[in-house]
Amino acid sequence: MALNFGERYRIPSVAMRYSIVQGSRQSFYNMYSGACRIFSLSYFFNKAPTVYEDGMMLRDFVNVHDVVDANILVMQDNRANYNAFNVGGGKAYTVKEFSEIVAKEFGKEDIKPNISGEYRFGDTRNACSDISKLKTLGWSPLRTAEDSVKEYAQYLKSQTDIQDILEYSEKTMKDLNVVRKTGY
Repeated sequence: MALNFGERYRIPSVAMRYSIVQGSRQSFYNMYSGACRIFSLSYFFNKAPTVYEDGMMLRDFVNVHDVVDANILVMQDNRANYNAFNVGGGKAYTVKEFSEIVAKEFGKEDIKPNISGEYRFGDTRNACSDISKLKTLGWSPLRTAEDSVKEYAQYLKSQTDIQDILEYSEKTMKDLNVVRKTGY
């Protein structure tokens, strides 16, 4: 709609589709704020994180600073006008691999994730972005998933009033029928 409106009235418009944005300052208490939060809080509290399905779902994590860079680029480059761009990290990770990255950052490699076999209603099996169109403007992700996790871990460790709300979050999602058992 925005692109159509922009083109119709010649108002430079760009649509950005963000992959899974990671970085510091994401809410510790929003149960939908992502794998980095869930895994970081789990390892912070010495608990095994829950990994849904079989852990082999593919995700494309992008650092918040790379998202900022992409936004600034399309605002300054007229070639972006009236286009839609995917903004991703440029590399697919399994959710299990991402859990291992977080475990390593927290020094908790001995705590293995609980691969539940359950799934979250509405989740897609694989969520990865094709960023080739944005790359034609000269943008490329500069930060890795490890960079995002390190930044989030530093932010988490600097807080003084963090409560363990993971069990509450999981129970709430189950009560709302968001987390469901597989049929097999």
